[in-house]
Amino acid sequence: MMGARPAPGTAAPPEARAPRSPRSLSERGARARDALVTAALTAVAAVAIGSVRAPAADTEQRVKETSDIYVLPPPDEVVTLSLGYRSALADLLWSHVLVSQGLHTIERRRFENLTLLLDAINALDPTFREPYLFADALITFQANTTPRDEVVKAREIMERGVRSRPLDAELWLVLGQFVAFIAPAGYLTDPAEKAQWRLDGARMLQRAAELGGGDASISWQALGGAGILGRAGEREAQIRFLQRTLAVTDDEELQKNLREQLDHLLGDRAAEAYRRRLDGFGEIWRRDLPFVSKTAMLVLGPPRDVAYCAGGAHADEPRCAATWRAWAERMERAEQPPSGAGAAGAEP
Repeated sequence: MMGARPAPGTAAPPEARAPRSPRSLSERGARARDALVTAALTAVAAVAIGSVRAPAADTEQRVKETSDIYVLPPPDEVVTLSLGYRSALADLLWSHVLVSQGLHTIERRRFENLTLLLDAINALDPTFREPYLFADALITFQANTTPRDEVVKAREIMERGVRSRPLDAELWLVLGQFVAFIAPAGYLTDPAEKAQWRLDGARMLQRAAELGGGDASISWQALGGAGILGRAGEREAQIRFLQRTLAVTDDEELQKNLREQLDHLLGDRAAEAYRRRLDGFGEIWRRDLPFVSKTAMLVLGPPRDVAYCAGGAHADEPRCAATWRAWAERMERAEQPPSGAGAAGAEP
């Protein structure tokens, strides 16, 4: 019967099956053709790469970059171009400096744009500490000889740092060490210039010692500045250096070292008078405010008995001094013997 379905389990005779569509045959042929084209192109590309790879590698080995191109505008304009994101741009440039310094070191050539980049970073973020802290090492420790103008530039950048962060003892220490020891010993050639740099560096180390009273490591490292002053004949400056360091440090070993040097420089009598003033300060500190640090006590100043010091009767006595400087001066006057009297007449 026309239209009847075949019985289950039986298949239609071969002549009853639908023939393959011409479209499916053309699609299969197209895919095969695409595969052949792809294989051919891959083979051609492999041959081309193989033919140019060796010459390109040889050229890369022979051609070396010999100079740097600085693409940023002057520092003030870099600040404008930051669109207010000054710290972010400073961080980005600092990262570039560190990476580029390593690449230049590997390639054994100077980083010519380093000081320009550091100027831009300083302008963007004047209180960014790390560029000041590592400026001398980045500028001087390079593959070739460091010219004098870059040594001077390193000092300029580091001095810019202590102006921006005047209470940073470590920055003063690094600056003082560079100016007093590293630059004169390794980079400067003029004897007069070396001597002046050493004296300048010694004064910077003195400032580091004053600010680093709470960090004995900084005070110990800065102590070499006192020796420079002594060798240069600056005896009074050397004594002030040691006295100021002794006044702010709490390290017992350093205190002992400083006392021994002062004993040698001041002589027995002057050293004994200075020790009495130090002991007097310590006694006042323990009696008045023992729970604060020595630095805080120096900032607060000496205690005053307002009732006792009222009027002018006791104005010249140490206990009525308004500042520690005035207290020390009055203590010193009190320790001097009166005119015509011997040492035995001196007050304690």
